[in-house]
Amino acid sequence: MIGQILANRYEILGKVGEGGMAQVYEARDNLLFRPVAIKVLREQYASDTEFVERFRREAQAAASLSHPNVVNIYDVGQETGTHYIVMEYVSGRNLKELIREQGPLPVKTALHIAQGIAQALDHAHRHQLVHRDIKPHNILITADGQVKVTDFGIARAASSVTLTQTGIVIGSVHYFSPEQARGQNVEPQSDLYSLGVVLYEMLSGRLPFTGESPISIAMQQIHEQPAPLRKINPRVPAALEKVVAKAMAKDPKDRYRSAAELLADLRRIAPALKEEVDEATQIIPQLDQFEETAVHTVQGGGEVSAKRTKRSWLYVTLFFIFFLAGLFWAAQRLPALIFPEEVAVPNLVGLSVEEAADILAARDLRLDVDKRVFDDEIPVNHIVTQNPPANRQVKKHRTISVAVSRGPELVTIPNVIGLSLREARVALGRVGLTVGDVSHEPHPNIPTGQVVGQEPAPGQRLTTGVKVDLIVSQGREPAPTLVMPDLRGLPIEQAIQDLEVLGLKVRNTWPEISSKAYGIILDQNPPANTEVIRGEEVDLVYSSGPTGKPPAETTPPAETTATDEQATIDWTPNGGGNLRRADVRISMPPGPRREVVILVIDERGIQEVYRQQHPGGDTFTVRVEGIGKQVKVQVYIGGEMYKEAVI
Repeated sequence: MIGQILANRYEILGKVGEGGMAQVYEARDNLLFRPVAIKVLREQYASDTEFVERFRREAQAAASLSHPNVVNIYDVGQETGTHYIVMEYVSGRNLKELIREQGPLPVKTALHIAQGIAQALDHAHRHQLVHRDIKPHNILITADGQVKVTDFGIARAASSVTLTQTGIVIGSVHYFSPEQARGQNVEPQSDLYSLGVVLYEMLSGRLPFTGESPISIAMQQIHEQPAPLRKINPRVPAALEKVVAKAMAKDPKDRYRSAAELLADLRRIAPALKEEVDEATQIIPQLDQFEETAVHTVQGGGEVSAKRTKRSWLYVTLFFIFFLAGLFWAAQRLPALIFPEEVAVPNLVGLSVEEAADILAARDLRLDVDKRVFDDEIPVNHIVTQNPPANRQVKKHRTISVAVSRGPELVTIPNVIGLSLREARVALGRVGLTVGDVSHEPHPNIPTGQVVGQEPAPGQRLTTGVKVDLIVSQGREPAPTLVMPDLRGLPIEQAIQDLEVLGLKVRNTWPEISSKAYGIILDQNPPANTEVIRGEEVDLVYSSGPTGKPPAETTPPAETTATDEQATIDWTPNGGGNLRRADVRISMPPGPRREVVILVIDERGIQEVYRQQHPGGDTFTVRVEGIGKQVKVQVYIGGEMYKEAVI
């Protein structure tokens, strides 16, 4: 799929991961010029119409979530049998990779991650959405340590597929709640159980239940208790062990009632976190205690018993000397033999591969070039990133993985001459370039708005991010320019009308799932407050609502319907005819109080001239004025267009 463009908008750049149900790709949104992640259903599920429909519904429901700890869903679509979800692109790694690399995480780190997950679950549960598949694989950690939970709503769709059909359901059994293992209804407390398992794994470095088959693991989830955390990791505070145990209670009634309650306990523990003393100390009997016992055993035995006692004491003394010497030798030698010495990982970023290899060899560490990446700052064959990071304590002979620079990414400047300004922006954006200065020249034989020159010239290979200056034809007369208005937050019908008044055209409109009402403008291209040419084409992104579908049409009650007879607009030209005034007389329809908004659209743009609440049946007059040969007045009552007049 690499290189394919979905919905004439999302350009697939590369594959970043895959699961049993879908494959994940990195892509670029060519409309808003932002990176996105696209999850594409595998072919065997894409052909199941019932599953696809459920998949879409759940994804649309998840799109209503908006929280810093939740991976946002931007869009859901299909194209020629390809079903996909467009999501926020998160640069980082998942929690499972972190646990595999580090083993038991520091208590403070585990608490931070658990709080982020709990906050995400609290937000989702308040929106009546249960995740159903909380596991380290679905927890993403950014480079700056931010926690993000992904795949909300996806697990519910996956649950409609049988256990043998998907590896995802089978793989998640380690984190199933007992009620999930029984096949019962899943409630928010099930997510809290799974979070308890994740927290257990972070603190211990291992899963609470393992087995040879999913069935055996599921039976353990139902009937058995995990090993106490503090026996595995004595550094875990007793209070935190109790939190994990409560979250993993077999009966949902014994667990936390909500994610908010669990989060509150985690937050109470964090400030008081202290290093705990290892309780695993040896108690060696005192010599005088042993001596007293020995004396008691030989009483009444005469001279022979006394001699035997002295010889026995000699043997015991020699035994203890050799025993203690052995313990001393073992204490000095065995740790080095069994547990290799730890060393600090040096900072390799910016060094050449040869320099880094020599530095690591001096510390008994090895170098592995994991990948090569483009970088604008790091020279070719020099290290960009490393894993583990600098100053991390690792055992000797450990391999340090690095990413090596390929130098700046070079792109070939496309030929945009002959394209419109909008088309030129899109073409340059696809290769990582942007439009620089735009100048205009008269060209009698070239249509207005068409690019007639560019700098740098086409065909040159330059680094990404370079700005390309354009020369645009003015046609026979200088092309009038204006400032692009901010259309975000307006209904799409109003936005289109406003653009027409300003002499601009709508090229494309794209729906995007959002918590905002259907038809509200979310984004635009060209952006607001940029200079545009009359006649230029504009792209609009509008909300398709949380469900991705327009609301059902309803007929308003007759007693609240406004009619044209209830409002009059009387215009009075003034002076040379460029300044126009009007008296807007409005009779409110019967019913409750409603907000009245009056907009004036003229040569200056869009202006809100009146906003006030009025009761039903009220009659009032508002004087407005506009500048230009064509001035439009729009009257909104209760958020809906009520009256429009143009003169």
